[in-house]
Amino acid sequence: MRSTVTDPRLRPASLPAESAPEVDFETDVVKIPVKLCNLPPFNAIASQVLALTTDPDIDLRQFSKVIEGDPAFAADILFLANSSLFGFPSQMHGVRHAITLLGLERIKALAVTVAMRGFLSKRNALVHQCWYHSVACALVCEEISAIFDFSGDRAYTAGIMHDIGRLGLLKSYPTEMMPVLSGQYLDTQEVLRAERAALNVDHARAGSWLIGNWALPKDFSEICEHHHDAPHANDSELLQLVKAACRIADAIGFPVVKCQQQPSYLEAISPLTPRLGRKAAPLAEDLYANVTARLAAFDR
Repeated sequence: MRSTVTDPRLRPASLPAESAPEVDFETDVVKIPVKLCNLPPFNAIASQVLALTTDPDIDLRQFSKVIEGDPAFAADILFLANSSLFGFPSQMHGVRHAITLLGLERIKALAVTVAMRGFLSKRNALVHQCWYHSVACALVCEEISAIFDFSGDRAYTAGIMHDIGRLGLLKSYPTEMMPVLSGQYLDTQEVLRAERAALNVDHARAGSWLIGNWALPKDFSEICEHHHDAPHANDSELLQLVKAACRIADAIGFPVVKCQQQPSYLEAISPLTPRLGRKAAPLAEDLYANVTARLAAFDR
């Protein structure tokens, strides 16, 4: 049975502290497991970076000062900026230099990546598997972003955040999530049902809740909640992009969970066909090679 911890804010007034029930947080639509509610907030520097990049009149000096305010965070950004993950040809030795060369959207992508790595902290094989899927999805988003008329950096940031709910559940409820993620299923919908059976919430809804709780941009919330939904005419362009990239990441060899009805690569790229015109879709082996090479940056 899933364990919970007492949230004193939700304790009935009539009960003394020592007899307080252990309860989850219940919203209008779903019950959120209380350990998920008690996860530490998203990295403060990354949150400020996300907020500042929405300001068209942003002061670049202020932007660099925010990042430089945490020397360890700034060092991690420079490490990734100089790594094979992003593949920039020139070495960058300071945050302001990096901002000048890379631009705000790429720095935002780097900041979110650093924050996500820090959020994971201790890693085991399943955390590693989930993280690789998130990064693979982000890299595929970047690769196919031009098809959707998005910048590669903006697409990458959306992709790397899409599974924050699964990572959050695994971090807060490892005992309950490990059997779910180690199982074999017919399809993704069966995985989501298994998560709900174990924790009363699936990772899609959990991710949407975390984004709102951390006051991150709302487009991330839509992506987290609906990236496993069937394509819909009302989907935003960014959501369509992430849906396609998530399936492509699974198809080229980076699934989180094994499913019998795993989409083939041709099935995964089929939503791109109307947008391609005379252009050719990227080859599966090329995508796999690129993602594998760039993922190596995280193992160094």
